[in-house]
Amino acid sequence: MADDRRYERIEIELPCRLFIPGEGGLRFQAFTSTVNLGLGGVFVKSSFVLREGIELWLELTLPDARLPVRARVMHAVPDGGEAGGMGLEFLDVDAAGRETLLRYFAPDRYRRFFSGFAAEFPHLESKLPLADVALVLNLWEEWKVRQEGGPRATASGAPEGPRRRSGGRRSA
Repeated sequence: MADDRRYERIEIELPCRLFIPGEGGLRFQAFTSTVNLGLGGVFVKSSFVLREGIELWLELTLPDARLPVRARVMHAVPDGGEAGGMGLEFLDVDAAGRETLLRYFAPDRYRRFFSGFAAEFPHLESKLPLADVALVLNLWEEWKVRQEGGPRATASGAPEGPRRRSGGRRSA
């Protein structure tokens, strides 16, 4: 099956909480972890699945912050051992959350670039840490996409999801 995701993913396990607010409390809450993370969404492990299209809140636990994001279930994979879970598309990321996500999202190629940068300019490594470099590189990648008529990856009121390919599935 072809991968029709709009945004790159990194394989990472982060603790997270899924919840649906209700009148006077929570209608639903579960604790799980991510399998991968992208600027447009995540895949979370779970032994249960929620129906596609349902909106919920996802709270990612990053090393230095918690990131609450409104999300939508884009696809579900029934429990099949390690592969069971749900693909969640980010629907709304506020400005602070957007910056946190852009600073945290550092694929291997960003890390390799940073290692080369630090080797060439060791005196700048402490003044320009990986998180700052990731922020700039993610903004650069996003700017290039927008120049070609595409949307920002994590803007509040996130872009409409990818178009369905015949016989394919939509992914965040």
